[in-house]
Amino acid sequence: MPQDAPKNNVPERLVQNVVTACGSCEDCRHFIEEACLFLPELFRLHDRKREHGKGATPAELKHLSDLCNLCGLCPCVNIRREIMAAKAAYAKRDGLSFGVRALQDVGRIGRLCGSFPSLSSLMASNSTTSALIKRTLGIHPDRSMPAVPRVNFDTWVRHRSMATSSTSTVADLPPRKAVYFPGCTARYLFPDVAQAAVEVLEACGVEVVPSVIDPDGECCGMPPLLEGDQGMALNLVERNLSWMAKYVAADFDLVCSCPTCGYFFKHLLREGAYYSDTYQEQAGGDARSLRIPAGMGINGPREGNMVVLHRATYGPILRDNGLFSSLDPLQRIAVGEHVFDLGEYLGKLGVEGRLPAMHQTAPRRAVYYPPCHLREQKIGYPFVELLSNVPELDVTPLTGTLNCCGMAGIMGYKKPFHQPSLKLGAPLMDKIRALQPETIITECLSCRLQFEHMDDYPVRHPVEVLRSSLIKAAPGASTTKG
Repeated sequence: MPQDAPKNNVPERLVQNVVTACGSCEDCRHFIEEACLFLPELFRLHDRKREHGKGATPAELKHLSDLCNLCGLCPCVNIRREIMAAKAAYAKRDGLSFGVRALQDVGRIGRLCGSFPSLSSLMASNSTTSALIKRTLGIHPDRSMPAVPRVNFDTWVRHRSMATSSTSTVADLPPRKAVYFPGCTARYLFPDVAQAAVEVLEACGVEVVPSVIDPDGECCGMPPLLEGDQGMALNLVERNLSWMAKYVAADFDLVCSCPTCGYFFKHLLREGAYYSDTYQEQAGGDARSLRIPAGMGINGPREGNMVVLHRATYGPILRDNGLFSSLDPLQRIAVGEHVFDLGEYLGKLGVEGRLPAMHQTAPRRAVYYPPCHLREQKIGYPFVELLSNVPELDVTPLTGTLNCCGMAGIMGYKKPFHQPSLKLGAPLMDKIRALQPETIITECLSCRLQFEHMDDYPVRHPVEVLRSSLIKAAPGASTTKG
């Protein structure tokens, strides 16, 4: 460790602070550990120190930080923030491996494999070349690799712009405008999901602007953030925020079919922005008080829809000093307040009478699994209600808070994380098998990759199911169940 390293930037110290804080609390010891790899290891290290006096080694602390995937399940925001700070400190001090730098840039991998289909086929095969590629990238040899379609969502959008877009079945309602943000996985690996999202939104009377052409949307930033590459994450967010704020100002909504993207833009992007001097000046805060919108996780005396706190007490604590604090706080707030999960948005359209009638060609038994970053948006399970409009579709929701597929985005591909990820996802997979569904339905395409690796069940995004069921209805008609 360099002698001149500031103590507050030493990653081992940051991780040890978390071990000490969680070990002195222990509220999460039993109710979260079955759905988490991080906390069981933390408590193992804490118990060993308490019982045998043996503290965690630097290697153990580094391994512990690697187990956090920012799922949002644990209730302490400060704990998650400390671990992300530790990951960034590790990356800054020790650097990131070639494999991690490659895997975190999902868009680059998608574009590369789409341009060279033979490369995608090699990676998905069981050949010696595939094994070499996996070893170079640090991927576990047993991890199945998805085939990258040659025609991605970008290509579909460009070709489609030359043809006539699908016609809305909705009439006599005010127009709605939305920018659709597909996320990297739908954009490059599962373009059918992104296409379905556009077509269903248009069938509901929404003017849709796909974010992959104009504006040129980037990755949300979550993959590099999880690896501690704050520079790349900040660059991606800064580029997205610029065009997103312009569209919000032009009365566009922002719709995400990827729960991780939605969680990122709704919560992580605007974290701390309400505490900024710029927002406080706009909201009526002053030298004595902070004014924070109700519903932002802050409790205190209320004045209308605002929580009002004494600045002398809370000012030193509630500060806009996170990774994205250098970006315009008002833009961060405006974007975060206008981002919708796709299911959430379609549910609102249904209430407005915009959702067309549906049909189903064959009965299906399905299991619906809401992923962690959907649950952390605190919007319920809107696709469950939407899927109830599909005739003859029997859906069993697996909505338990502690269910987890174990994939954790790109982390499931890493060699050290592969087996633990399968172990973490095994209880959920057992529940699914016990229900004997014909298909699994989930919004998260990382979960989809994990389910497809662990079993042979077909997996679909709920918007794909809705698209296959849509039929034209009479103008203004709706079959949405209220």
